[in-house]
Amino acid sequence: MIEYFVVHNSNAAPFFSDTDRCYVRANSPNEAIDSFVKTYTHPFGLYTAFVYENADAYHKKEKPLVRWLCNRAKFLEGKTGS
Repeated sequence: MIEYFVVHNSNAAPFFSDTDRCYVRANSPNEAIDSFVKTYTHPFGLYTAFVYENADAYHKKEKPLVRWLCNRAKFLEGKTGS
């Protein structure tokens, strides 16, 4: 198993998201995001999550290996073209 670095944001509660980071052990980035999403607990829910190879990749602003967006984030991304 590989240790991946995950950066995640809660839904706004009520004015801004809680941002946090953690490590998830998994066999692949997709397995890591699936495992993280299934076990995420926050009263306002998950807004976004990004899986990186490691913390260095995140801090060097490398592209995430996998990303997860809630439906609202997907909608807004489609509207803004980001």
